[in-house]
Amino acid sequence: MGFISNDRSQQSFIGYTIDDFAKSDEKSRFVIQIISRLDLKTLFARFCDQGGDAYSPEMMLALWFYAYSQGITSTRKLEELCLYDTRYIYISQNLQPDHTTLSRFRKDHLDLLSEYFIQIVLMAEQDDLVDFKHIAIDGTKIKAKSSGKQSYKEETLKRKIEVIRKDIEQYMQRCNFVEQGAKDELDLDTLQAEKARLESLEKKLIERENQLKERKETLKPEHRKNHQINVVEPEARFMAKMKGPSYNAQSAVDTETHLIAANTVSDQSNDQHLFSPLHQQTQSTLSPDPGRAFTADSGYHSLDQLEYIEANKIDALIAEPTPKNRASESIPTRKETILAEKRKVERSDFTYHSKDDFYVCPNGDILAPISSQKTRTIYRAKQCQSCPLSSYCLSKKGKFKEIYRDYREELAEKMNHRMQSSDSKARMKARSTSVEPVFGNLKENLKFRRFHLSGLQAVKGEFNLMCIAHNLNVLFKLTKAKKRLAAAMYLKQQDLYKNIVLLWLVLRKIRANILFERDK
Repeated sequence: MGFISNDRSQQSFIGYTIDDFAKSDEKSRFVIQIISRLDLKTLFARFCDQGGDAYSPEMMLALWFYAYSQGITSTRKLEELCLYDTRYIYISQNLQPDHTTLSRFRKDHLDLLSEYFIQIVLMAEQDDLVDFKHIAIDGTKIKAKSSGKQSYKEETLKRKIEVIRKDIEQYMQRCNFVEQGAKDELDLDTLQAEKARLESLEKKLIERENQLKERKETLKPEHRKNHQINVVEPEARFMAKMKGPSYNAQSAVDTETHLIAANTVSDQSNDQHLFSPLHQQTQSTLSPDPGRAFTADSGYHSLDQLEYIEANKIDALIAEPTPKNRASESIPTRKETILAEKRKVERSDFTYHSKDDFYVCPNGDILAPISSQKTRTIYRAKQCQSCPLSSYCLSKKGKFKEIYRDYREELAEKMNHRMQSSDSKARMKARSTSVEPVFGNLKENLKFRRFHLSGLQAVKGEFNLMCIAHNLNVLFKLTKAKKRLAAAMYLKQQDLYKNIVLLWLVLRKIRANILFERDK
């Protein structure tokens, strides 16, 4: 098999070259340069020698990269642009691929996009455009392709299955009557085809029902009753503030340049367990750097993730979602303060003494350990009834104050204490002004508010394409800025050289005058 290609520098009969189309657009040339630096051996290996010629994979990849960098995701729109937009005519070599070919190429090679994403990130690092010293991690929800109208609760699924079973039974009876010679509005083949369709739908709904039951077991009891599953795209879930099935898109971003260093997509609605996979992906992609720092918001806070950070000695900050639940102060809150404020006694009002393993309450009483379980220890006060804070501290049924302490609680207290420093606050501020604008750019400027492909794996591939588009735009700006800086430095060097020459000429003239006066 050969590849359908075209020479952009070849002059046509009427005197123009395809290269002429992009003279005023530096970005399209930049994308072609990036593609030329990628290792595309795996992509080319997927095309066999048999069959008709295919469009050049380099051209198709460049076309999709440029289209996404301009916010174009529709195959029909891209086909149209290849007909009249000079930038797309240049990139497509004026070959005009149709929307079916474009769609097939994108779908068939989604799995390679993670590799190309990494290669582009490494290019930026090798070209000294970014050092990735401070990485900010965050996530955003993006709507799935499927509609929310195809999402059902367990009770609704059961009713639909019952209705379908009744319909199947009716079609079976009609098929039997027709086979026995009875007349029907539909012929036997049509009846059997409809019966087969309903049986396939029944099988699919039963599968979704089982998936829904399994998923509900992983949820908190209060969330199980209203949990739904999408029949068309079961991996997409209803998430907070999203109207319809969605995915949780994650990115690790350099705080200085806003380049995305790593990305992934999850079907989980929260971020509590997603710091470690993003950290691992970032570290495996970038060059080793023991001084690299990471920051994330409170959505990533969990004792599991703090344990991962401690075990791997990572310079990471994760905001505390509930500071009132951490006893991180060196002395307890004064009881007079609580009485004056007339507020509930919080866990942060207590002080924990790790050396002797006990808590001290605002009234000065000690809460000693009374039992140790596998993952936690229970601490209880000895006298609470006569305490002036009892009405603010004890529950309605409680007689003694109890505190449950996880064996990893010290990690949370350590992180909470660290978050109070000015350096940590500055890092968290840099996080909010770097990674969040990246998602704003993806959703608002590039219009990536919905995935165009279905299924978690396909969505991961498409999000890689979105992140590649963002990085190409950032790299284009950084490269232009670097060239301008280099040009300015060159002009300064030229000016300095001219000044040195002028100074040398002046000194030479002065010397000649001195010698002349001496000889005279």
